[in-house]
Amino acid sequence: MSHRAATVASRAIELALRGEHFTAADIRRGVDDPPSRSTLYRVLDQLAADDWIAQRGNGWAPGMKATMLGGGNDDTDDSGASFEIATDDLLG
Repeated sequence: MSHRAATVASRAIELALRGEHFTAADIRRGVDDPPSRSTLYRVLDQLAADDWIAQRGNGWAPGMKATMLGGGNDDTDDSGASFEIATDDLLG
């Protein structure tokens, strides 16, 4: 059994690192056993407080940390390196 709050955080950070704007419904759709609405918003609010995401209207957008680490869709980088973050490193 996975920890629901960690799953929500992982999904939100994944979307933010991809440079995507998303809503709470997008997070719930991407989680097998979604948590309660209050848990979902508590986790998203904490990620916003930590600059991983930023609230924009009824949704969220990448925050400063995600923007700095995500790299976006810049096609000028030919290094071929991939970037991965373990959930334990983020939430640990």
